[in-house]
Amino acid sequence: MFVTMQDSDEICAVDLQTMQIAWRMGCGRQPAGIWISPDGGILFVGVMGENYVNAIDWRARRSVRRIMTGEGAHNFRPYGDRRHLFVSNRVANTVTIVDMLSMGLAGDIPVPSGPDCMEMAADGRTLWVTQRWARSVAIVDLAERRVVRSINVGRSPHGLFMLNRAPWV
Repeated sequence: MFVTMQDSDEICAVDLQTMQIAWRMGCGRQPAGIWISPDGGILFVGVMGENYVNAIDWRARRSVRRIMTGEGAHNFRPYGDRRHLFVSNRVANTVTIVDMLSMGLAGDIPVPSGPDCMEMAADGRTLWVTQRWARSVAIVDLAERRVVRSINVGRSPHGLFMLNRAPWV
């Protein structure tokens, strides 16, 4: 299990057999969300305090690339094609699409008001994004790459889960 540690600017690995920390490593100021590549070799860590995604070879315990996304790089949701990964940039008010194979950028989607957690509808056409500062959830049309609707839900929405959602892989 991998855990981001915002106060110490580290990630740690926990051995689930011993229930002990196996290792720690620095990964940038204020690490937030974490995701793993489809082949299991690279951890992607949103580094909120430095505005990039740190691509880490966790077996070698070293950073292999810094992918500059936007201010407040925070959380992840894979597209489901084993290639693209959505990254919410809470301060930049964008969702960046990262190509996990090339570790490059595949585009940005403007999402105002502190985009945070994300989920994708089962048909793969819309990305749903919590908007922390607007008290709402934005619905993003992925073909148009724009917000088409927002739903008011209340103060500081964060986690988002859909029962009928697109698969992660």
